[in-house]
Amino acid sequence: MRNFIVQLRSVIAFAKREYVIWTSYKVNIVTWILDVFINSALFFMLSLLMGKHANIAPYGNNYVSFVVLGLSAYYISYTNLGDPYDRVARIYWNGTMDLYLLSPLSLVTPVIGIMYRSVLDDYPRVLLAFLFGTLFFGAAFRFMQPFTILLIVILLGISTFGIGMISASSFFLLNLKVGTEPVKFIFQDIIIALAAGYFYPISVLPYSLQLVSSVLPHTYALDALRRLMIPGGNPNIPVLPIQKIWHVSPIFSDLVILLAMSVVFLFLGFYLYALGIERARRNGTLTRWQ
Repeated sequence: MRNFIVQLRSVIAFAKREYVIWTSYKVNIVTWILDVFINSALFFMLSLLMGKHANIAPYGNNYVSFVVLGLSAYYISYTNLGDPYDRVARIYWNGTMDLYLLSPLSLVTPVIGIMYRSVLDDYPRVLLAFLFGTLFFGAAFRFMQPFTILLIVILLGISTFGIGMISASSFFLLNLKVGTEPVKFIFQDIIIALAAGYFYPISVLPYSLQLVSSVLPHTYALDALRRLMIPGGNPNIPVLPIQKIWHVSPIFSDLVILLAMSVVFLFLGFYLYALGIERARRNGTLTRWQ
């Protein structure tokens, strides 16, 4: 318990430093707000055009709300999955990796703490997406099961962070210090972009791609959130391949699979990252100065 408190305090200290750095550039904050609004507006305008022809049952009948939840999952995933590799690279190229490892910190504490700048940059976009969608584009939401909704969001964050740590492990484990990192590229830029269902329901995809989407936590998080949060959403009609085989409540199956993915991906991420650190220690490639 004492060690956990030490690690938590260290994460908070890192987070405060990243907050100071992030807020020290006032112009960046203004451009960030404009960027969020403009990008959100573009997606919402597209959703207004496509929404008239979209069949999004059983997720209610409000396509703008459908897209808002897709954007929210995208922002969470973009940080949790895409950021750990970049944070490890930053620690390495700054020459501070060995200093952190000589301290009482755990292997992942510096990575989590330094990620806070991206958390500041991306997580508030979720709230802005809800705000812009509701005020300007006709989105509507319900919050009838807030604890279930919160649990789904937490599990989405944990599972995508686990994939992010698998990506980060390649920095040392595969010695991928320059160029495109393959795990992030394959998951974030190809599979998730195509099959996660950010802007269209999984049911419109060919069955082969629906099976591909079944390995993504986004698929189950969005399925459950859209059923729970969009007015008119039906919690009982199966949509995903596993729901048509496993005859239980779709939301229950989403939660079970999300929980399993969170455990598996987080364990693999931490294990492979520690393996990569140990490999770098043995090979003398832990810091750029060696």
